[in-house]
Amino acid sequence: MKKIFLPLFLAAIVWGAPSCSDDDKVPGDPDGTVALNMMDEGNGKTLLDDSGIYIDKAQNFVTGGRCVLFTLGKVGGLGAVTPKSLETGTSAAAVEAGHGYVAVRPAALMSFPSGKQAMPIGDRGVNYLKIYVVSPLTAEDKTVGAAVKYVAAVPESYKLPEYGSTVLTIDDSNYHELGQKVSLSLPAGEAEYDFIDDGYGISCERDGGKLVFRLDDWFAHKFELYLRIRESYTKVYVDVNVPL
Repeated sequence: MKKIFLPLFLAAIVWGAPSCSDDDKVPGDPDGTVALNMMDEGNGKTLLDDSGIYIDKAQNFVTGGRCVLFTLGKVGGLGAVTPKSLETGTSAAAVEAGHGYVAVRPAALMSFPSGKQAMPIGDRGVNYLKIYVVSPLTAEDKTVGAAVKYVAAVPESYKLPEYGSTVLTIDDSNYHELGQKVSLSLPAGEAEYDFIDDGYGISCERDGGKLVFRLDDWFAHKFELYLRIRESYTKVYVDVNVPL
């Protein structure tokens, strides 16, 4: 019988409270943290929650197409897994002790002009998994999986405007001649925007911490504006109501 050397926790344990960290600068495990011994596909093929993620024989996380995986490199623990930027998603990634990962459903991701992706804030039913590899699991000097910790999380709001809200109205109270500028202050932080003009005569340009809008024609239309900070985005509206 193979002897598998497991860490001193059971195959799956839910931690009800944050743990202490050896380094005060590294947060402890968040509430709801689950510790799991993931056996690779040659030794039982443990699945990570309902994500479909498993470890193959080459000791890679494999998503099976149900999630997009983002690697964050070496981190201090699960509490330090913070998706500051979602770039270069993959369907497979090497399992490395001390490294952090984020798993997101493909349908929850939106791509921005920078190439970075983000998840919607608010009550959108969207969450994602933070994953941390504690150590490899071995049997007879062979790696057969990994001890991991993971927790479900929701995108941070970062003071982004409420999803679905109208953040700017352009009408005859503030717009009197074509070419006039109307500005909208961006939320604090490195906000990226994507304005959908729908083919109308309206321009949107960034000027420092503001977006500046100008009309080339008179019309009434409600435009979508997407704002992103780190891993989160919101969809808001610019309502133009200046018909000829």
